[in-house]
Amino acid sequence: MKSIILVHGAWHGSWCWELVESRMANEGFKISSVDLPFTGFNDDAAFLSNVIEEAGGEVVLLGHSYGGMVISKAAEGKENVCHLIYLCAILLEHGQSMGRSTDLPEESKIKIEVDENLLSVVQREAVIPAFYEGVDPKLAEAAIDRLRPFPIDAVNVGVGEAWREIPTTYVVCKGDAAIPPHSQYEMSALADRVVEWNCGHSPFFSNPDLVCDLLREIPE
Repeated sequence: MKSIILVHGAWHGSWCWELVESRMANEGFKISSVDLPFTGFNDDAAFLSNVIEEAGGEVVLLGHSYGGMVISKAAEGKENVCHLIYLCAILLEHGQSMGRSTDLPEESKIKIEVDENLLSVVQREAVIPAFYEGVDPKLAEAAIDRLRPFPIDAVNVGVGEAWREIPTTYVVCKGDAAIPPHSQYEMSALADRVVEWNCGHSPFFSNPDLVCDLLREIPE
């Protein structure tokens, strides 16, 4: 059986996949999620690279948001990775500037504060509008308290192009207020297949069954 590895985005952790992971595990799928170290992009990619190698067998990687950058690098040269899924994720060519490509500073509802070490936190009042549109309010409030500081310099430019050699699916979330849909459509042009969902930035909370349906299909 193929392994499915779920990779979270900025400020999040493996906890954001709990609803998806539990459903799939109960059905007998071999599924796991990671906690990226958030000590810099290279560290995040190296960490996931080791996870992929330890998994053995064929692996499906799903990267959400910033996690897309991580899977693009970590999966390079990994012959056991059979599919990449970018869930409203950052998908860039090597060296491509995220700022020029996606216009996030102007259009995203993400509002952050950055300290002298370039660690960022999302302003509490901006979390739900940016990330958790359509999510049960109790679930969204609980998630806010679990967010982690994120090194903002980790998302300057694209690094890694595993998507050139591995079959790739891009999921556009058409109600996303964090990564504008038009930016997702632009990035999805690099993928082999594009899927469109009418949801916000966090379908793993707002509609976990939708994510599970996609994962059930991909490994077959």
